[in-house]
Amino acid sequence: MISILFSVVGGSCKRKDMIKEKHRDDIRKAIGSGRISTGTGLNQDQTLQRAGDTRWGSHYRTLSSIVKLFPAIVSVLKYVQKEGKSDKKSQARGLVAYFETFEFVFYLHMMLHILGSANTLSQSLQKKDQDILNAISCVQSTRTELQKLRENGWNSLLEKVYLFCDEHHIQRENMHEEYVNRHTPRRKTNKTNLQHYKIEVLNSVIDWQLQEFDDRFNEVNSALLRHMAAFNPKDSFAAFNKESLVKLAEFYPDDFDSDKLDDLGHELVTYIDNMRADQRFDSLDGIADLAKLMVETNKHITFPLVFHLLKLVLILPVATASVERCFSAMNIVKKKLRNKMGDQFMSDCLICYVEKDLFSTITNDEVVDLFKKMKFREGKL
Repeated sequence: MISILFSVVGGSCKRKDMIKEKHRDDIRKAIGSGRISTGTGLNQDQTLQRAGDTRWGSHYRTLSSIVKLFPAIVSVLKYVQKEGKSDKKSQARGLVAYFETFEFVFYLHMMLHILGSANTLSQSLQKKDQDILNAISCVQSTRTELQKLRENGWNSLLEKVYLFCDEHHIQRENMHEEYVNRHTPRRKTNKTNLQHYKIEVLNSVIDWQLQEFDDRFNEVNSALLRHMAAFNPKDSFAAFNKESLVKLAEFYPDDFDSDKLDDLGHELVTYIDNMRADQRFDSLDGIADLAKLMVETNKHITFPLVFHLLKLVLILPVATASVERCFSAMNIVKKKLRNKMGDQFMSDCLICYVEKDLFSTITNDEVVDLFKKMKFREGKL
């Protein structure tokens, strides 16, 4: 139904502008009546945001914009129902009828709550500099939040749904009455609204989400990530645990055979004493900083097995966001007019495009100077 909404409303610039204007009028009336306050950053213009195909976090922004623009959206749909083309009229009529039902309001707030709980995780996994330890901590927190919603979140969710219904004059549903399927209203369902909305809908959706978390972060993956936490250098290596790091090395049998595992155990004892005694390692924030400083101080040569295990940890990808960015950049760099470029040239162009922040610090004069040093040129640059 949300997809149909965008085909009816989002496909026309005129209708988008109508939604904006209607929302502005509603804001003016609300300010005039004292229902909302004014201030810096408040009451900004809102637009109906279309969900993306590859970013599940974008669906949260879409549902959030629908909640804020709901009166304006219904008003424009009623306009299309009267003035639009025949096919759009029927679609608008169906959307208005559905949007003014308790079922839609419940689904809207339920998915907004679930996607809102996962939105922080979605945003953090897309960061280039996301630390894997922080990522797994965020995953665990999100899973806990969803579990709390399943066990104790029903009353607060239902209260939000009822408030929205009262605000927009939508009929409530009594949770103790029999559930009526809007597609087959005459057929008996033999279940209450509470059984349908809480057990069949809310609990089922959250169970799917929790199952997805368990599939992606199963027992082996979780153990792997927990053992990685022993490398955390914060607070003078307070999380260090020799047994955890040895178990972590056991996940890489091709790199650590039985002899190397024994050597690693002895090397870790010397390693942690050396790290804690060196003041240069007192103020590190993450594993990446630890690896850099080990190279700068030549400790990667002193502790080769520890550094090898540290490198294996660093190459584990937290998410595929960086890979997706590279593929998106490739579609921009390698166009039809440049489809014969070689792999090396394309790779060089992609690095310049993807790492924009890094290359923005390089001035044109530095590029010219480097170009001069490459070889003697007859012309003056």
